[in-house]
Amino acid sequence: MSRQIKFNLEGIQLEAPINKVDRAKLYGTSTRVVYDENGEECTLSDLYQGSVILPKGSVSQVLTDKKGNYVSRSNLVGFNKSDQKVEKVASIYSQENKCKKTSIDEFVSANIKSVYQLTIENDNLQIWKNCFLNNEIYHFIFNYREDFEGDDAYIISNGSDFFVIVGKQNKYEFLELDTISIDQEEEDETEEDNLDFSMF
Repeated sequence: MSRQIKFNLEGIQLEAPINKVDRAKLYGTSTRVVYDENGEECTLSDLYQGSVILPKGSVSQVLTDKKGNYVSRSNLVGFNKSDQKVEKVASIYSQENKCKKTSIDEFVSANIKSVYQLTIENDNLQIWKNCFLNNEIYHFIFNYREDFEGDDAYIISNGSDFFVIVGKQNKYEFLELDTISIDQEEEDETEEDNLDFSMF
């Protein structure tokens, strides 16, 4: 059974596990198979005996210092842009996640990077639905593992299913066009310059 996450929706305490929704689950996957001229399936090989091919993303999971020595993530210390030490953000599994109602404008302005579906038991389904009677959107800080920076997460519902949308809030600067004034004289001059070729 998946691990339960504790939510506090403005005083209402609920629990539910999450399952990531990815493209493979929604649209399926495809695999490219290469055959030779005899119709036999080709296998991947490399030119160097004993060489190791690192799979995609494997390098980003290893941390090293300036000398190339391995560094454990537990030994890392975080600093912000002002060079001040920051504390780690707890994992969503290790605490009660306090969720506050937010606006649709804040939600749609977020840069979304992942979607999770909440698995709600039938006994608690109506309690969850009661929290979303008016299409409420709840915000909380999402951190799958303990780290120095959490993401913005939003709980939404379509009436029957519940989702956690994870991303980063964009800080937009709204701009307005200056009032554009049209010089009437210039407009009149332009009209006078137009020739009516039917006169010729």
